[in-house]
Amino acid sequence: MLKINSFPLLFLKRTVYHVIKSINESPTLYSIPTARISSGRMQAWIIYYYGDNQQFTLSDSIQIPIILSPKDVLIKVLSSSINRIDIRRREGYGGKLIETYQSMKNILQLGGNQLNKLQFPIILGRDFCGEIVRKGPKVTKFNVGDKVYGALNVTRQEASALPLVSLTSWYAIRKFSGFNEENALGKRALLIGASGGVGHIATQLLKNLGMEITALCSPNSFDYIGELGARDTVNYREKDWLVELSRKPKYDIIFDTVGPRFYSFELMSSLLNRGGTFVTIVTPIFRNVDKYGLVSGLSRTAYEASKQTLYGWSNGVNYRWAFYTADGKVLNEIKRLIEQNKLKIKLDSKRFSFENIPQAISYVENGHATGKVVINYSSFR
Repeated sequence: MLKINSFPLLFLKRTVYHVIKSINESPTLYSIPTARISSGRMQAWIIYYYGDNQQFTLSDSIQIPIILSPKDVLIKVLSSSINRIDIRRREGYGGKLIETYQSMKNILQLGGNQLNKLQFPIILGRDFCGEIVRKGPKVTKFNVGDKVYGALNVTRQEASALPLVSLTSWYAIRKFSGFNEENALGKRALLIGASGGVGHIATQLLKNLGMEITALCSPNSFDYIGELGARDTVNYREKDWLVELSRKPKYDIIFDTVGPRFYSFELMSSLLNRGGTFVTIVTPIFRNVDKYGLVSGLSRTAYEASKQTLYGWSNGVNYRWAFYTADGKVLNEIKRLIEQNKLKIKLDSKRFSFENIPQAISYVENGHATGKVVINYSSFR
């Protein structure tokens, strides 16, 4: 059973130790992760080049992070999970934008002496559950021995699968679409990719707001998504799925978790009520910067955003790109929903150890996973 302390995790990486900076209940990761500890060193799966899983190298020489700031905490990781963004980052997604950010940060912190040394090696990962083993003198809300992220009735594996997908769903529905307990009851929602990591959390959050949900997903997920709260299910593999949706009453929110692989915003906007919102978590920012460079990529992104927004306005609907940020208050709300049995985390039945992280990523990449895939660190205890 986990102790109740929760905090937001931003760009978290699979490891036995992480250093987290704790600021106003919103710590953010700034150091590196790993696994087996020996003489101040840890193992870590790293990549030196973008590509496929052949790029992974198991390193034995990563230094254990140290407390550098009075607001830092050092966390021993107990479990972690894989997100699809890990696969995209391995392939180079967002590399140019992140490299530019790191270079600018380096100019400010290091005087520009190591501009090209921060991009590689890369250690992938976002979510974990762990135990605080050290903390700086100004950390007052957390103590050594606290298990974070935690909730009373979830396992450590479920906790490690929770932060990214729950923050993403919450921000898309509440912050960017503006739905809450006061205005959502009885409204209609279409969820694209309902059975995925973000999708299955979003289904439950929408249900908890009293919304009527139509789930667009594969037929093998119909029963499961129905149990989570979807009233209708539509098979996206059928050629006439859009026709089927168009025969139903229109929606107040369309939440896209997979991106425009087989539809366009212009197409989907016809399914919205006037004043409705189309919100997507798949944005072209990283893709455009990777393809066109920083200036041209950001310019193209601004053009695409303006084009979609203006199209939406002209048709009486809203178009939103959703992002999340570290938010301890939101994760405490998520924790409360879990403890009230109003939110459940779906884990894939297959588990992987730290030594098999590349295989776990392939498992997710090839579409075999149902729910979140968890990495177990018990062999390092």
